[in-house]
Amino acid sequence: MMLKQVCVLLLCSTGIQLNQMSHAADTDKGGAAWQTVAPTNYPMQRKWVNSHEHPWQMIGRINLAGRGHCTATLVSSDQVLTSAHCLWNRETDRWFPAQYITFVAGAEQDSFQGVSNATSYKIAPGFTPNRLNSTESIKDDWALLKLQKPLGAQLGYLTLTTEKSLKVGQKVFQAGYRADRPYVLTVESNCSIAEFYENRSIIRTSCHTLSGDSGGPVLIKHNKQWKLAGIHRGRTDKNQSLVVSIKNVRSSIPTQ
Repeated sequence: MMLKQVCVLLLCSTGIQLNQMSHAADTDKGGAAWQTVAPTNYPMQRKWVNSHEHPWQMIGRINLAGRGHCTATLVSSDQVLTSAHCLWNRETDRWFPAQYITFVAGAEQDSFQGVSNATSYKIAPGFTPNRLNSTESIKDDWALLKLQKPLGAQLGYLTLTTEKSLKVGQKVFQAGYRADRPYVLTVESNCSIAEFYENRSIIRTSCHTLSGDSGGPVLIKHNKQWKLAGIHRGRTDKNQSLVVSIKNVRSSIPTQ
């Protein structure tokens, strides 16, 4: 299905409606409006997990200079993957400077498994922050942050699945520091892949998400191995989610 048809289906008339973007705090500082009405699936389907255990210690919060947070995942010894729109400060119409971005791995209330400042980051070439509903900005809504400390060498990092291993109806796990539980990692395991778009560059899932989930990993588990299938991009008006496929990122992560 083409993206234009996706937008008709999902009523994505504006970037904020489509993405429910989460790079702002509970005020509107630095980004789009923060959603305060949570899906009603916690704690039945959306579970609080132990961030000290595998694979959850490889997932963490991106803190944006006190202006909000997103979720990110270690994908190499010193790189984390998150959403590009998280790093765009809509208040100043500029990218957040790398030195003001911190990754906290395995964050759980007052504890964590590792913390590092970012030294630089790479935004997907096709992403344009002021054209959030363009095809390129949807499928290329990803960014790789270079960390000052090689946290992945200590904590491990998630490997990428292959596109061929994904199919409609397949069970997935959505993890993130969602707005209703921003200081603990919660995971929904009762959801699945609903449809692929744009030559499998965009995935729609039945996962219920919220602000703070942006950049969060969508995982599959096969033969007891956890694999990264994509990252959360936004919530639709049908309480489903759009996911940036790992297909779009693979070539930018040389260790994978």
